[in-house]
Amino acid sequence: MYAEYYKMKHFPFTICCDERFFYESTIHNEALANMMYAVQQRKGMVLVTGEVGAGKTFIGNILNTRLGVGCMSIMLKNPPANAKQLLRAICNQTGMNVKPAADKLQLIEELEAHLVRLHMRGRLVALILDEAQDMPSCCLEQLRLIWNWEYQDQRLMQIVLIGQPELRQKLQEPKWEPLRQRIVLSYHLGHLSAQEASNYIEHRLKVASENNVIVKFSPEAVEEIHAATNGIPRMINVLCDNALLVGFTRETNTIDKNIVDDVLRDMTCWGMKVYTQPMH
Repeated sequence: MYAEYYKMKHFPFTICCDERFFYESTIHNEALANMMYAVQQRKGMVLVTGEVGAGKTFIGNILNTRLGVGCMSIMLKNPPANAKQLLRAICNQTGMNVKPAADKLQLIEELEAHLVRLHMRGRLVALILDEAQDMPSCCLEQLRLIWNWEYQDQRLMQIVLIGQPELRQKLQEPKWEPLRQRIVLSYHLGHLSAQEASNYIEHRLKVASENNVIVKFSPEAVEEIHAATNGIPRMINVLCDNALLVGFTRETNTIDKNIVDDVLRDMTCWGMKVYTQPMH
């Protein structure tokens, strides 16, 4: 609908993890660069946390893509329910053909031997676990044990944990001290500043329009968007997408504060906290 009206090649505010739209804010760019360094140099575990919608999964996907052909990168997006399920998932992702009846001990032995063979062939193996805050304790303990595997003084698997802030809180418990000591790099993805939110919106419009942007968000609209979303990228996407739809129906190339206010009131449930008045 509005994409054709605004002469866009793509929808600019899709919530899918399309690398073309990745905006390297200061914190996202720094986190990604250091994550790649820690993995490629086999430095140790990496921990990345952030609020819902802060871009954790996106940065995990970018890392998964940019590690390159020299790295066998495994990304688990659904937290395993137990240690055996975790081991089997890793085995499957690394190309192993394990028997359905294999028990936990057999999976461990076969996986470690397989990782040694990959290491001897010069393959780096990285495990990226999304939504790690939902993993049970048995899986976290299994990850600690896996990280201990080494060959010729080098770790056989690099591990990246991505999750919501409660994961960081959980790891502060005394019993996770051994796991916490293995984390060499830790980042928390904060919210975008007002200027970064403006740059983020502009970046996505340029990518979608292939630098032929004919629609703009007024400074007042951007300010309202940032205030309403608290700088959370996913919420910015939802609000801007709906604002462009309203702009299309009103046949305007300028998304102003009035349009943003109307979207917040009529098209978002989280905008209700701003506009809903108490009943008398």
